[in-house]
Parts: sequence; C-alpha cells; structure tokens
Amino acid sequence: MFKFAVILVHGLIFILATLIGLGGVFNPSSPDPSRTYEVWFTAISIFNFLVVVSVFVQLKIKKVWVFLITVLGLLVLFYFLPHIVLYIEGIS
Repeated sequence: MFKFAVILVHGLIFILATLIGLGGVFNPSSPDPSRTYEVWFTAISIFNFLVVVSVFVQLKIKKVWVFLITVLGLLVLFYFLPHIVLYIEGIS
C-alpha cells in the first residue's frame, strides 16, 4: 500500500507540474516577443527530476514521516518555482 501511495502521489505531482509548466508557455495570450522559455523549461525539468529521485528515495527508505515531509517540500518548491524563474530572468 505504501508503494502504491508513493508512486501515485509522485506521479500526480509529476503530471500536474508538467501540465501547469507547459500551460504557462503555450497560453493563448499574446506573449512578450523578446521572452524565451529556456529557464522555465529547465526549472520544470529539474523539478521533475527531483520528483523522480524522491520516488526512488521513498521506496528505499519506507518511512511515512519522510514521505510526508518530502511531498510537502515538493509542493512548496513548486509554489515558489515561478518566483525563482522570474527572479533568474530579472523580470521581477
């Protein structure tokens, strides 16, 4: 049951992060012509890599409290990811 929960939660985080990340790039609003998305794609790729690493670590350790802290940490990192990208790009 723990293995299923770990894979399900991390799979949902991976899929939602990818969809939200791509939704920010391929939106119908008029984009800034000078804007490039290399930093955004890199940030989403690094985040998804951390999610995959987290799955393997969770399946190796098998501690519920580590699982909860890791999932909470990934969600907090995902919340701050746009702010980090905008800071790196010098927009805000």
